[in-house]
Amino acid sequence: MATEYSADKIRNVVLLGHSHDGKTMLAEAMLFASGAVARMGSPDQATATTDFEPEEHKRKISITLGVAFAEHNGHKINIIDAPGFFDFAGQVISGLRAAEGVVVVVGPTAQLAVGTEVAWEFCNRSSKPRIVVVNKLDKENSDFYGAVAAMRETLTPRPFPLHLPIGAEQDFRGIVDLLHMKAFVTADDGKGSEVPIPDDMKQRVDEYRGQLIEAAAESDDSLLEKYLDAGTLSEDEIQRGLRQGILEGKVAPVVCCSATKLLGVRTLMSTIAELMPPPEAEPDKPVKAFVFSTGGDQFGRVSYFKVVAGTVKADAHLPNLSRGGEERLAQIFFPRGKEHVAATEVRAGDIAAATKLTHTLTGDTLGLKDGGPVAPIDFPGPAYSLAITPKARGDEEKISSGLARLSEEDPTLQVERSEETKQLVIAGLGDVHLDVTLERLKRKYGVEATTATPRVPYRETVHGHARAEGRHVKQSGGHGQYGICVIEVEPTARGEGFVWEDKIFGGSIPQNFRPSVQKGIVDTMSKGVVAGYPMVDVKVRLVDGKYHSVDSNDMAFQIAGSVAIRRAALDAGPVLLEPLVEATIHVPEKNLGDIMSDINGRRGKILGTEPTDGYQDVKAMVPESEMLRFALDLRSITQGRGSFSKKFSHYEEMPAHLAKGIIEEFQKQHEAAASAH
Repeated sequence: MATEYSADKIRNVVLLGHSHDGKTMLAEAMLFASGAVARMGSPDQATATTDFEPEEHKRKISITLGVAFAEHNGHKINIIDAPGFFDFAGQVISGLRAAEGVVVVVGPTAQLAVGTEVAWEFCNRSSKPRIVVVNKLDKENSDFYGAVAAMRETLTPRPFPLHLPIGAEQDFRGIVDLLHMKAFVTADDGKGSEVPIPDDMKQRVDEYRGQLIEAAAESDDSLLEKYLDAGTLSEDEIQRGLRQGILEGKVAPVVCCSATKLLGVRTLMSTIAELMPPPEAEPDKPVKAFVFSTGGDQFGRVSYFKVVAGTVKADAHLPNLSRGGEERLAQIFFPRGKEHVAATEVRAGDIAAATKLTHTLTGDTLGLKDGGPVAPIDFPGPAYSLAITPKARGDEEKISSGLARLSEEDPTLQVERSEETKQLVIAGLGDVHLDVTLERLKRKYGVEATTATPRVPYRETVHGHARAEGRHVKQSGGHGQYGICVIEVEPTARGEGFVWEDKIFGGSIPQNFRPSVQKGIVDTMSKGVVAGYPMVDVKVRLVDGKYHSVDSNDMAFQIAGSVAIRRAALDAGPVLLEPLVEATIHVPEKNLGDIMSDINGRRGKILGTEPTDGYQDVKAMVPESEMLRFALDLRSITQGRGSFSKKFSHYEEMPAHLAKGIIEEFQKQHEAAASAH
């Protein structure tokens, strides 16, 4: 790279949109048009610069953030290519955090794609300025004006054309720039030339130019006043008004493009340079860099960072302000997909990467202690889980360490070994997300795995009171075993746990053996009595017993306690408790009725709804067992527009008919295991 760029000449943009609308191809076209790559690759041919993971080649979709840069008209444009598939929303959030502006890439049809709506909502939530690119305008049945109308009908702020296409479908050959009132056509070699505005377009050009001027005027009171007086604005005034409107989220200009034919690509880059904001950077402050994404390539772990203050120099030693320790940035570089363009320094506002950082993860801040770390990224919580076991015996350690490494690269992947269910559980944003995780586990760490639906961590308790005797008496020559105890059980308040009472008066059980009875009871309760789940919220009262001066011992009374609690629990009306989660479900208003009906069908209770910009946030209390496949069903109901988060709330008694099935299944397995021995 010949030039180091100051922050005012840098543009950091993230490409968002529906999967397969051409984000990665557009990134490739921008790189080729700027001379950054010598040959234009393609995602379909597995040659695109920003898609280089094997899983991306296999599925022909972006899975991780692709980061590259193009130089255009004295500006450096850092291009962050984000996945369009819903399971990889964490990558989108990372990309939004690094970018000042968004390029929303849409298809050339009158049908608004789900991914466009989702991208728009991401922009609105993050208050990011945006430009819209209608791509693939050379395709059969493409309809630029239909695409614009579909967006204007649904999206806020309403998009409006900044460019108009010259020709359509196979005849799409250029654009009219309504800001500069110039027309350009592109030859087969991708080179553009200025031409007069076609006569048959002049009426339409005048109409849309008027809309453009009005939008610019409405962004600034002084411009509006001038527009009302004079009826028009100068080109500089229009540009100033548009830029202000874009920054304030009031204006969303639409440009035309065919990435594969390089039509409108250079004009798009000019538009990004003119209308997108530069980074907010503090070049004169002590150095500070924010790690917005972590990936991997042939060199190992790659940490992508944005410099927010000062200048990061090669071989710098920087404290990790988020988790302590210090990192040596032995080599820093400007990424261009998997290509590393070596850098000696990275200035404030720019994006770069480093390899082999020891303990720095996504969301961490590196730098000198001036004002503390940058706020971490708020990633969505897991929505879909699988229990996972290695196919090969002896691979347990490999699978655990491999998943730990993958979760360090992907903050939306959670790995937990459940002490209650004895399962290793992976959780992510959807089934495709977890499928890709398993593919990476096999490719990177050589471990194949099988999956199953995770067990739900139920609990056991009792309904009523009961009294039972536990007896362990064996006296057949020599020292025997002798321990008898009598206990009473009853339920405690929910959440109170285990309560022990020693109510023995006199010496029916000596003081030194009473803790043995308690130990036997506690051990048995931890394993469960009727369904193999821990027993909770029970009061046990030790009321009587017998001992033998020679044959009684610690183990005899432990066994007696175990027998007693089993008998008492069965007589006291055992029940199962199930975990409930509090879910917040974000859905379009038109799907509200369907979602409420679905939640009711899951034995859920609606706690309330709250409208947010054409969407509804539904709060509900739902049994965890009913939410295991909810992520997949929600996607089906809302065509991918909905999202949700959940957190554990409390335990409640499970309906008897459902608990009966779980108890019977456990008893069958228990009997089968016993007969096998």
